[in-house]
Formats: sequence, C-alpha cells, structure tokens
Amino acid sequence: MNILLEIGMEEIPARFLKPALNDLEKNMKIYLKENRIVFEDMKTYGTPRRLILSISNLAEKQEDLNILNQGPAKHIAFGSNGDLTKAGMGFAKSQGIEATDLEIIETSKGEYIAAKKFVVGQETKALLPEALKGLLEGLTFPKSMKWADKKMKFARPIQWLLALEDNNLIEFEVAGYKSGTVSKGHRFFGEKEFNVTDIDDYFKKIRANNVIIDIEERKNMIVEMINKNCSSAGEKVVIEKELLEEVTNLVEYPYPIVGTFNSEFLEVPQEVLIISMQVHQRYFPILDSDGHLLPKFVVVRNGIDGSENVRIGNEKVLSARLSDARFFYQEDLKKPLSENVEKLKNVVFQKDLGTIYKKLERSKRIAEKLVDILGFDGNKTDILRTIELSKADLVSNMIGEKEFTKLQGFIGAEYALRSGENEKVAKGIEEHYYPRYQGDKLPQNIEGVITGICDRIDTLVGCFGIGLIPSGSKDPFALRRAALGIVNIIFNSKLDLSIDELINISLDTLELDGVLKKDKNKVKSEVMEFMNQRIINVFLDKGYRKDFIMSVLNVKNENLLEVEKKLLTLNKVSSNENFNELVSLLKRVGNISKDYKGVVNVSEGLLKEDAEKSLYSFYMEFMSVSEEILGKNDYLTYLKTILSGKEIIDGFFDTVMVMDKDEKIKNNRLSLLTSLNIIFNRVANLNLIDIK
Repeated sequence: MNILLEIGMEEIPARFLKPALNDLEKNMKIYLKENRIVFEDMKTYGTPRRLILSISNLAEKQEDLNILNQGPAKHIAFGSNGDLTKAGMGFAKSQGIEATDLEIIETSKGEYIAAKKFVVGQETKALLPEALKGLLEGLTFPKSMKWADKKMKFARPIQWLLALEDNNLIEFEVAGYKSGTVSKGHRFFGEKEFNVTDIDDYFKKIRANNVIIDIEERKNMIVEMINKNCSSAGEKVVIEKELLEEVTNLVEYPYPIVGTFNSEFLEVPQEVLIISMQVHQRYFPILDSDGHLLPKFVVVRNGIDGSENVRIGNEKVLSARLSDARFFYQEDLKKPLSENVEKLKNVVFQKDLGTIYKKLERSKRIAEKLVDILGFDGNKTDILRTIELSKADLVSNMIGEKEFTKLQGFIGAEYALRSGENEKVAKGIEEHYYPRYQGDKLPQNIEGVITGICDRIDTLVGCFGIGLIPSGSKDPFALRRAALGIVNIIFNSKLDLSIDELINISLDTLELDGVLKKDKNKVKSEVMEFMNQRIINVFLDKGYRKDFIMSVLNVKNENLLEVEKKLLTLNKVSSNENFNELVSLLKRVGNISKDYKGVVNVSEGLLKEDAEKSLYSFYMEFMSVSEEILGKNDYLTYLKTILSGKEIIDGFFDTVMVMDKDEKIKNNRLSLLTSLNIIFNRVANLNLIDIK
C-alpha cells in the first residue's frame, strides 16, 4: 500500500519548513520501526501552506513477533520441593501466562525460567489513524501558536488534513479537524478546493493547481528562470545560497521579476544596498561585469506570471529602505568614527563583565602581550588603534538603529577610511569579525587577526569566569563559535602561540579588571577543556586519527602548529611495520608502571639481568640526546629513536620478572619502567594510541 498525508495551514515562516519536514520523516520512521512495519521509500514535500509525507510500498501488516522473556534463575524460581516460589509466580503473572507454560532455558550463567510469546502482527490499516494523529501532534516548531478555542499548538492555524491509503481515506481527527480527501490549490492561481480520488490523482491535480510541492524543483526553477530572463549580457544576478533557500520556501510557484531603483542611491557603499535588498526584502541584486552594483534587482513572486503591480509595489518598498540607508550613512559621516568610542561606555556587553568600552580596554591589554610574544612590535600602534575603533560602528546610526546589523565591521571600516584612518586599521576593523560562521573567510592582515583573537578570548574566558557556560543548544554569547574562530585564525595565520598562554593572559586581564567570579584555576581548566573539543574537531576535519589527536593533546597544551607537526610525524611513523607492536609494548610499560608510587630513581647496582641492563643503557642513551632532539622540535627523530628500542624492550619483557620477590629489585625495575614511560610520552601519550 502507499500512503499520503497533507497538512494544510496558513503560511508558515520559511525557516520552519525544512525542520518540520525532517521531523515528519524522522518521527514516522521511528514509529514504523518500533511497530515492525516495513516500507520501501519515504519522501517529504513542502510549501509555506502545506507539509506532505508520502510512503511507498508500506507493508499490509506488522511483522509477527516471537518474544522470549527471561525471568529469575531456576533455583530462585523453584523451591527445594519443586514448587514455584513467590519470585517464580510473580514472573508468570507479570507475563500473563500460567505457571505450567513457563519454560527452562540454558544460558551461559546457568538455568533460568522464561516465558515464550507469539504476537501476531496487526493490519497496518488499523494502526494508521492513530499513527498519523500522533505524528501531527508530535510536530514542534521554534515558535508555536494557539488559535480560536483549540488547545493544540502549531506553527500556524491548520486549515485542512488530507490522508489517503491508495484510493481510500484514512480517517482520524486532531483538535476538531477531520481528515478528508480535499486539498487546496495555489492561493491566487489555483482552485479554492479540489477533491482527490487517489494518490496519483493528488500529484496530478496539485501541479495542475500551480503548486510545486518539491522544494528542490522550486529552487531549480528560480535559478533557471533568473538565468534565462533576468539579466542581460555583462550582468550577473547574485544568488546567495541562504537567500535562495529562504525565497524557495516563501512561495508555492515562483516567478522572478526584474525591478529597478534610483541610481542616486549608488552613492552609498554597495554592500549597504545589497544587505538591504537581501536581508530586508529578500531580493537578488544585479552586478555588472566588474562586480559593481547596478540599479536593478530580482524579486521572486508567488505566482505563475509577471505582474506590473507587483514590480511597482516592490520598487516603492525598496526605495523607502534605501532612503533610510542613505540617510543613516550621510548622518554618520558628519563626524569621525573615533567620536563614537566614548559612547561605548554606555553600552553594556554583559552586566558582570561591564561595558563594551571596558571590554576593549581588556582586549588592548591582551594585545600588548601578544604583540611582544609574537614579535609584531612594528604593527603595535595600528593593532591597538584597530581594537579601539573595532566596535565604534555599533553606536552609529547605520547599526545602532538595528536596521543594518549585518554590516558590523564593514561599515566601521568604511567610516574609518572616511575619517582619515589608515587602510590597515580600516581593514582590521572589518576583518576582526571573520570568521562569522563555519566556512567563512578568515582575517588576512595582522591587525584583524590580533583584534579578532583578543575580542574572542576575552568573551570566552570572561563568560566562563562568571559562570556563563554553554549547555546543550544554549549558547547566547556564541562561545563555541568564538573558540572555533580562535583555532582557525591561529592555524590560518600560522601563529606561534600557545592556547594555554593565551588563556592565562586573558585570565590575568580579567582578574586585574576585578570581574572574575570563579576560581582562576578552575576557569582555566574549564576553558582549556572547552577549547580542546574545538581543537579536536578541527584536526578531525583535517583528516587526522582521533587517537593520535588525543595522544598529542594529552601531553601538554602547546601551540597548535607544533601539535599538527606531531600529528604529521605520527602519521608517518605509523606506517612502520613495527609501529603497532611497539605501541603494544609501550602500553605494557605504562600499565605495569602506572600504579608505582615510589621514588623514581634507578639504581644501576640493583640491575641483575642482562636484559634490564640493556634497557637501562637504552634509556640513558635516549636521555642524553632527548633534550637536544626536542629542542629542535625534531619529532620524527624522537619517535624513530623509540622505535629503535623495540627489540630491547621485547627482550626485557621476555626474560625479566618485574614483580621480583626482592622488594628492592622489584621497585628498581618499576622505577626503570616509570622512567621509560615518562620519556616515551613526551611527544605524545603513546598509551592512548589504538592498535590497528
């Protein structure tokens, strides 16, 4: 059998559509699995007015079920006289069977009583009404509403329910809405209602009523129609992925229309105009061959053809938006950007961490330390100036009025240049916000790099320092994104900077500012653990083995470039045919010595066996060269030196009894193994590596 469910409703927000369809499919698959009903295929479709679920070749009935429920052990279920005990009778009663129907089964732990049951699968038809009702009631949305006298919550008021099993109605009722065989066409270009005889009939009639239910099809239609009809030679319509997704989910049948606006608005930076078009109006801007904005745009109508009234109406709306943008821009240029800095004393970043102004002061102190550590003395003046002005655009008319918040950084850079600041400072103001999201570009000049790191580490450590730690999906200060941004910036800029050191600098700054509420060491530990999770994810994305990553990070928190160098070395060394055997031996060294609590001091006079003398000699030779090797960060030579000792370690374990009866000899051998374990794990904790 085939199933079709259509939930009709008032238009829902575009961002609600795909998550709702995902939940619809996921929840139905869970139900079918739990109820032993097999199917061949499941698809979802959706528009702003409808959520649709289609299931192909659903089984006519549930699979039959053989159940074997194990009870208490036989000796507990039966007394010495062979009669059932209370435990045995209780189990039989709980299974709904007579005591005579109990069986004895043999397990690895002995004999147990058991109850066997055979459950005949029900017909799927009988289960579908409750299944579909539960499916609909189980849908959740970012925001739900109630309407009329209904107790049910939904994204928007439900208007109709269509439910079919092949050519038969599936009858169920939710919040007073009864399922039927009636659907509705496009709000303006389709029938108000139409009856459906079967599932194939639905798919034919919904298209005939100018509703394209397939999201990907609507999206492709938009792109094809824009490319074909909306640009001339030398022009390019900017189709951003996120905007395309949103517009696709705003319409049931798309039709792109080209509109125009007054070219006088082009005196405003084109990024401002583009943001206004994309964010506020959901329009696609049009550029010339040189990438300059043209006074044209594309609006996607929810209709089957063009409309002069729709074009004119959208042009008027956009003109009003652009007038606002031009006014804000002209007003902001009447004074230098630096005059806004003082206003930041009145803008609270977070009540316990103080104002944006105080945050900038902390960032400057962090930056002064980083400049010294990284050797950017020549850029110090520009870096500190960048930090000072980095948030000044927040109180500009353009951003402060909440109309163009996506322009943070960019408009600050524009105003900085117009105020006479040098290009490095202006670029740094813009770039310090990068990356804004996963996959976004990263800052390229050192002013933006240092400003971005200082801003993020102050936010991250500061929030942890007052107890604002992300939990689940709650992360109001975007601390996960901040941590990931720091890691990616350090990698991209190849900074010789220790995360541990960076956290310490920020903690000292926050402590000096008197805003830390928690123990400094505890905060450091929590932040480091939080950062490590991001670091692990970045290295996993780069393709490194997780056990290698964990083994390197377990040693100490050094700079990320060295961590990656160690990982590359481990990758190289792991191809050696003896690598897995050696790791196994090193694990043995670590396991035997891990509980040793005595003084680590090997006495050469207590070494009796040739094998332990050889191992001690190997250890001493390794010790004599280890500092020089690590001083050069020559991790390959270090690990190869360990590999060279495989036969010596093998020989020790083959011939020497570590746990000797003589306490002194035993402790001396444990001391030797502990010493080896310490030196072996200076590059990475090799005990954490999995043997492949």
